[in-house]
Amino acid sequence: MSIQRVVKHLQFGAVLVSAAALLGACGEPLAGEEAEQEAAGAGDTVTAFDILPPTATMGCTKVGTNVSCSGSGANGVTPYTYQWQVVDDFGGGSTSPYWYNGTTSYNDYCQFGLYTYGTYWTKYIRFRIVDANTYVSNEVTKSYRCWTPN
Repeated sequence: MSIQRVVKHLQFGAVLVSAAALLGACGEPLAGEEAEQEAAGAGDTVTAFDILPPTATMGCTKVGTNVSCSGSGANGVTPYTYQWQVVDDFGGGSTSPYWYNGTTSYNDYCQFGLYTYGTYWTKYIRFRIVDANTYVSNEVTKSYRCWTPN
């Protein structure tokens, strides 16, 4: 056999082996591979669908003129950033674009009484959380009627 025929024969053999390897890599797993893949990946993978969106809850109490609120978070990815929004509405609206980072508690002042003078207004206290993935939770709102002398 000439050298040229040997080289041509080797080239054809290399192409045949490459094609067989490529076809063997595609398709369904070989016998025994499927069980190994299932055992190796059982419960190890977390997808975005497994993580519930963050949820905020808040409770407030008013004793005398002191308003105390406590908030908490669930779901999402910890750690959370706790955010508060307080609007003293004297007739200009009950919302604000501003949120302030804080802790899980907030205290404020709100005097109320039945008077023929002064100004009555509404205090809105809102709480939400932002999780480690920057997803924002629901907003929880509590409002109180307050009074101030003129």
